[in-house]
Amino acid sequence: MLATNVFSILVCFFLAHATYAFHGNISMADDGIQPRVMLTNLATILRNAGLDVTEVSGWATRGHGQMTAVKSIICHHTAGPATGDMPSLNVIRDGTSSLAGPLAQLGLGRSGKWFVVAAGLSYHAGVVTNSALYSNANAIGIEAEGTGLPATNSGHTYWPEVQYQSYLKGVRALMKAFNVPKANVLGHKEVASPLGRKIDPNFSMDEFRNAL
Repeated sequence: MLATNVFSILVCFFLAHATYAFHGNISMADDGIQPRVMLTNLATILRNAGLDVTEVSGWATRGHGQMTAVKSIICHHTAGPATGDMPSLNVIRDGTSSLAGPLAQLGLGRSGKWFVVAAGLSYHAGVVTNSALYSNANAIGIEAEGTGLPATNSGHTYWPEVQYQSYLKGVRALMKAFNVPKANVLGHKEVASPLGRKIDPNFSMDEFRNAL
């Protein structure tokens, strides 16, 4: 009876975590219980959606350790230079003097091109309202190139249409690949704690979600 019970527990444990196999490479944490993942299929997911993708050298092993899961997708803008397709790329990859990179798994240029920066945990979310859903360990971060000004929560007037449509298409592909519900696609301004601390992205997240 004991042997049967132990076997049943092991089977249940395996089944409970088997879905992670579809999201990247798996290793076990030091406690041997919590699975960790590297999102090594990000480039493939985006390319299969028909998007233009550049793989930044070393991305598949880059990260502040591994992800716990993918429970949400957090949209950002870079607040970077006013010209150029992806002038903030090096900052996203390498970080700043006060915060080490990577600062997001993905970058999105003004032309609609995607840049795959990291497969592991990235420092993009900061302090959030719900760490079980929106923390760095549980959220894919997308830094889309944009000045971020003027700060607005309506429409997407200040975004090139080709970039905005690519943002939607890429997020749709990521949602499907990682089984992320639409309700868990959020702007940084919606999850940063305290609320009001962040303004990115400077477009309507309600409009964005409705278009997914």
